[in-house]
Amino acid sequence: MERAPARLGAEQGSEQSPVVVEVSHVSKMYGLWSSSQARLAHPMLSAVRQMVPFGRVSRGMERRLKGMYREFHALRDVSLEIRQGESWGFVGVNGSGKSTLLKIISGNLRPTAGYAAVEGKVAILDYSSGISGDFTGRENVYLKASILGLTRRDIDERFDSIAAFADIGDFMEQPVKTYSSGMGARLGFAIMAHVDADILITDEALAVGDAFFVQKCMAYVRKFLAKGTFLFVSHSVNDVVALCQKAVWLDQGTIRAIGSAKEVTDAYLEHASMHLSRKYLAGGRSAAGEEEGAPDAAGARDEPGSSLSQPELARLGHARPARVVRDPRLELLNRTQWRNDIQIPEFDPAAKSFGVGGARIENVSFEDDRGAALSWVIGAEMVSLKIDLVAERDLDAPIVGFQVKDRLGQTLFADNTYLVTVEQPFSVKSGQRFQAEFRFQMPLLPVGDYVVRAAVALGAEDDNAMLHCLDDALLFRSTTSGARHGLVGVPMQRITIGLAG
Repeated sequence: MERAPARLGAEQGSEQSPVVVEVSHVSKMYGLWSSSQARLAHPMLSAVRQMVPFGRVSRGMERRLKGMYREFHALRDVSLEIRQGESWGFVGVNGSGKSTLLKIISGNLRPTAGYAAVEGKVAILDYSSGISGDFTGRENVYLKASILGLTRRDIDERFDSIAAFADIGDFMEQPVKTYSSGMGARLGFAIMAHVDADILITDEALAVGDAFFVQKCMAYVRKFLAKGTFLFVSHSVNDVVALCQKAVWLDQGTIRAIGSAKEVTDAYLEHASMHLSRKYLAGGRSAAGEEEGAPDAAGARDEPGSSLSQPELARLGHARPARVVRDPRLELLNRTQWRNDIQIPEFDPAAKSFGVGGARIENVSFEDDRGAALSWVIGAEMVSLKIDLVAERDLDAPIVGFQVKDRLGQTLFADNTYLVTVEQPFSVKSGQRFQAEFRFQMPLLPVGDYVVRAAVALGAEDDNAMLHCLDDALLFRSTTSGARHGLVGVPMQRITIGLAG
């Protein structure tokens, strides 16, 4: 029995807006052939099978036909509605059906069952389709734009704007086969940005090109979001939560969850983390989470704790903090309405959590220099984020980390203890309590809600088992702020202006 999709959170977007994409019970099945010869022989054997519908020969033909291919279901009974002006993200591992679904919505692929109805002009951000390497950039502009429905007159009127957007200079008159991949991406995107689409579909296309080009792409997409409908496939959940209101999590061709972008991506990441954790523990790890043949926790150097400060952290890749000096600007700011007041509630032990077990987070708090828990913080103040834990079994070099995220789920800053224990091994026995401390200058946060995500893992930064993770360990709010630019404000130690020399 297939699992029904979870509908997470409140539906966003106006229910009064018309439905522009309706996907109803869509399935897509492919036949995977055992060999190229089988693919050629199958129609002839099927014809023979129909001429001899009964008897031993028929049964033998049927067995041969079944062995020639197997069915692969890229999509299974997928249904959803997308309204005008909404932005949707599609997440899932490779092979989960994301691209297949968008191809069906765009009309480039027919479903095996069900239907997809679309109202409005669709544009797909696929830089390579419709581009000929033997034609010049100018010729390709006319070729691809005409395929997308623009008339010759339309293209003439927009050509200068397309060329300026692509910004490839004299290469516009050269064959595309002489372009770098980044130049080809610029040309393709510039054409797509001028076709007046109602629905924009992109499949990982925003990750192509240099940093300046990606910024230009993102700026265009954000402008498009003010009027159009946007469908986005990406493995970057940060991009999904930044650009999309809603999201769909596809798993093996079925919808596992559908709802707000943040809640769907959180559910997807939790599932992925648990899968990798179990895989990590099963791949040569004992029940205590140690490598087979490696010294056990009791045999490791039993340190009461490990810590690094400057200059060790700077040598291992952490920036050296600036020396704290008296800043009259900050003192003035703290006397105005622009002071950054951040309210910190108490730790919620019942917060949503997951993990394979082995350690448990008991408390997360912000503290001052005296060790007193803070109920509010002023931006630019020195604070210590402390995470208290208890070991549920012997552990060798556990990694404790945190992330600070905004209301959309975008990670603003983060760190962990991995580098601390690389050169100073740390082990903890079952039942022992231990603590991780991160001391830093609190950034200036724009007004809004934020969350601290805390976790403890076993392994390395890029390959580990998640023992315990609290997605919403601390929910806090910035009520007033002088941080008006960017996602966070960096507390400046000095700003000067004057004549040089």
